[in-house]
This record gives sequence, structure tokens and C-alpha cells, in this order.
Amino acid sequence: MTGNAEWRQAGNRPEGSGSGAKSRRAAIIDTVRQQGAASVADLAARFSVTHQTIRRDLRELEEAGLLQKGFGAAFAAPGVAQYDHDQRRGTLAGVKRQLVHALGEFLAPGATVFVGLGTTFDALHEVVANHPGLLIATPNLSVASSCALQTDATVYIYGGYVRNKDSSILTVAGDEARKRFKFDVALIGASAIDDEGTVLEFDPLEVELVKDVLAQSRQVVLVAHDEKFGQRAPHVVTSFKNIDVLVTNKDPGPTLRDPEMLKNLRVVLAT
Repeated sequence: MTGNAEWRQAGNRPEGSGSGAKSRRAAIIDTVRQQGAASVADLAARFSVTHQTIRRDLRELEEAGLLQKGFGAAFAAPGVAQYDHDQRRGTLAGVKRQLVHALGEFLAPGATVFVGLGTTFDALHEVVANHPGLLIATPNLSVASSCALQTDATVYIYGGYVRNKDSSILTVAGDEARKRFKFDVALIGASAIDDEGTVLEFDPLEVELVKDVLAQSRQVVLVAHDEKFGQRAPHVVTSFKNIDVLVTNKDPGPTLRDPEMLKNLRVVLAT
């Protein structure tokens, strides 16, 4: 069903409801559904309108029940994953467990650890249990729950919206809690890694928290199985030059435009 058809079904006429506004709002709905979320600034730039116009669009769309308006961004009810948690959890479960079990060497007793989003980390509690006294900060509800209930780790959860049909917390921009910790190690995942070694995500609301965390981390470990390589997503998180360790299950060299970009990066192959 197209965005325009949904507007007719909703029975609401938006403020300034000319054909241009209708087309723009339909495109906003499509953008949010495809990407999971979109910021006011990005939408204003894309459609060459003011931030105020986009905020008015989002208010009208929210009132029509077509998306959720947040702080400086829009997402669908609130936040939409590309695939829901159960779908992703069942994909390559054995490989993901192998990757996680390779992380033990990076978890020193008493360390402060950031754990990112993604089902790759669902089995992390099995490793954390062997490393006493960790402080884990995460927007990942699965990790928070399993580590709190099954290990002695102290767990901090970032606040925000819980993405629909997922275990991910989408954090609020400007939250001072993002600067609370200095991390000994940050464990991050990726939706995609392109042939230039760029780490990418579909949801822009995931990106800003991770960028803040990377700036406050002594060591950054990227955990990604081989199917993430050679893929694309719209939002840049970081690049290989800012990663210390890559934990994966196959040599990523053939998927990269220049395999030399791996030479300053430690690659751990989990088998």
C-alpha cells in the first residue's frame, strides 16, 4: 500500500495539504520504514524544506498513526527493525555463538565494557560469567537481561525507546548518560560492511550512541559474521581505521576493495 493510499484511508488532511506536501509525507513514511528511522535534519535536507516544515509533517503523520515522532527524529511505532528479533536470532546462531566465545580474551576482570545492539551478542552472558566484576553498559535488552540474571556483572541500560518487535533501545540525542563511562573495551556489531571497510547501520538512531562510545573507548572490537561483508546500509558508524580488532568467521579480504586496509587491524577468525 502506498503512502498516499494510507493517507486516504486515515481520513485526515494534513496542514498545507497541497500535492507537494502529500508527496513529501508519503516519501517520509517510505523512508522511515525502509531505514527504521530518520532525523529531522536529514529529512529537511533531503526534501529541501525547513526543519519546521518537517516537524509539522511528522506531527501530522503521528496524529494519523503512521509513525512515531521522537526527539529530533521519526520512527515507526517507535522504531522498526529491518527484521524482528526472533528472525535475526535464528539466523546463523551457531556462527554467532562462535564469534561471542572468541571475545573472552578482551574481557579483563573489573573492566568497563560497552556492548552494542544485535543478536550476535545474545550469548555473551556465557563468556561474561567467566570474568568477575565487569560493568556492562548497553542499549541491548537481551544482553542486559541475560547478564544481569546469569552473571555477577553490574549492568547499566541506556534509556530511550524500545524498537518495535526487537530488543534494542533507541537512545535519545543529547542524553548526558552517553558520557558517563570511559570504556576499557567497546564490543560493536554492524548491519553491513562495504568494500571500503565502512561500518554501516540501517537505523540512524543507533549510530549516534555508538559514535559517542567509540570516542570514549580504549579498545574497539567489531564482531561481524561473513555475510555482513560486501553489503550496504545508509548510515555510517565508523571505518576499519578506527577499529582495533575484527572478530569474524572468514577472511574478509576478498570482499574489500583494498585488502591492505586490514594490515593495521588485528583479525581474529573464530572457528
